[in-house]
Amino acid sequence: MSRASQHELDMRVLMASAPFRRFLLRLANAAGIWIPTAGAEQTLLSREGRRSLGLDILREAAAGLPRGATIEHVLVAILSEATPKETPDADPQDESVER
Repeated sequence: MSRASQHELDMRVLMASAPFRRFLLRLANAAGIWIPTAGAEQTLLSREGRRSLGLDILREAAAGLPRGATIEHVLVAILSEATPKETPDADPQDESVER
């Protein structure tokens, strides 16, 4: 197996894992990719470095998604982990009504 094939297989296995996707979300938050960088030159350089590394890691993770996937596809996958999911047996209750 070539190194590229092994890398794609590794990333496919990792991206299929909900805990890994949650890890990537924490990493994206810590890297500050959601916020613009501004400030003093020293602070700016540090923030840009963190963002760049965070984006590099997300780019690597894209290898675990179908061909042609981009960082945006990885972001969709990891943000879906942050979105609460309804369960089929959930009992919706209107809390505004007293019982």
